[in-house]
Amino acid sequence: MKFGLFYQIQVPKPWSEESEARRIWEALDQIAYAEEVGYDSVWFSEHHFRPEWSHNSAPDLTLAAVSQRTSRIRLGVGVVLAPIHHPLHTASRMATLDILSHGRVDVGIGRTGYPYQLTPYGAGLKDTRGMWIEYAQVLPKIWTEEVVSHEGQYYQIPPREVLPKPLQKPHPPIWSACSSEETTRLAGELGLGALVGSEGGPEKVAGVLELYNKTVKASRPTGIHVNSQNALMTAGYCHESRKVVEERGTELVAWYLGQQRERARLVWRGVDPATVPPDYQGYYERDQRLASGPHPGDPTPADVVQKGTSFCVGTPDDCIRFYESYEAMGVEQVFLLCAIGPATNEEVMNTIRLFGEYVIPHFKNKEKAQAAVL
Repeated sequence: MKFGLFYQIQVPKPWSEESEARRIWEALDQIAYAEEVGYDSVWFSEHHFRPEWSHNSAPDLTLAAVSQRTSRIRLGVGVVLAPIHHPLHTASRMATLDILSHGRVDVGIGRTGYPYQLTPYGAGLKDTRGMWIEYAQVLPKIWTEEVVSHEGQYYQIPPREVLPKPLQKPHPPIWSACSSEETTRLAGELGLGALVGSEGGPEKVAGVLELYNKTVKASRPTGIHVNSQNALMTAGYCHESRKVVEERGTELVAWYLGQQRERARLVWRGVDPATVPPDYQGYYERDQRLASGPHPGDPTPADVVQKGTSFCVGTPDDCIRFYESYEAMGVEQVFLLCAIGPATNEEVMNTIRLFGEYVIPHFKNKEKAQAAVL
């Protein structure tokens, strides 16, 4: 199993003039330290107009800075929002980042479940799946063909030599966020790697992986180097003391869950329910319920921490057990969002340190033992 960090650049209120800048600079220091202690990758999301939850609208620029402070870890965007970026822009910017990092880039693409961050760019919900599919088809062409042309429903590219080209050959690995059954199936058919969230718990993750593995093994896409990897994204906090975990870990989970509800209240603002396309109904219904919560019977933050299956919150031994449960179902990589809103730089650094001292070595030693047996 490989280990990475995941960043939203969360900036809780109250804000000062330095709040955003400080969080970004702290992230750069944290990532450099994570490389020292054995992490394999770092991933940045892309979100727009989402105060507190994510101040991270230009992940490629942040990763360009990371590329100059590191030499080994891979740099991932999880994910480029296809409906608001032309594939020519994404291709050239990611190729440049690949050059700056000496060939360490992974590119996730997605369509977003939230109209609030699409409509200012002129994108409509009804077109997003088609745009995402066409994006996955044209992006590798831009990277691999000397002169590329494309005539599609959403993108028309006359013959052009698009430069620069990425260092990785034939092209950087391409991934997709897999949050719905239909997207998971299509990601496998298109030959995209699967980025899966842990918040649905082990049962949901197992179902997503089963569907993805079935479809990606049977896929025969043309023009793309198939990426059959999968990765789990989760939020978490690690501390040596069980008492601190129960107190501070619960506080951080409470903030995170509260911000999920605030996000759900925001992202459908101004949308007439009658206009929600069928393939967005599941997102809409989920967010409406979330926005009106918490509801009687919903797990409390303390319940989430105690159960320990959807968030990686605990001592190093707890975190090891958490990841082993997902490793058993075939998860290959894990990305941890430990820079949760109110978490201080010292707390984030401590989580990174504990993973470097205990969690990552545990899995590396397991791999060595298994290799010796083989």
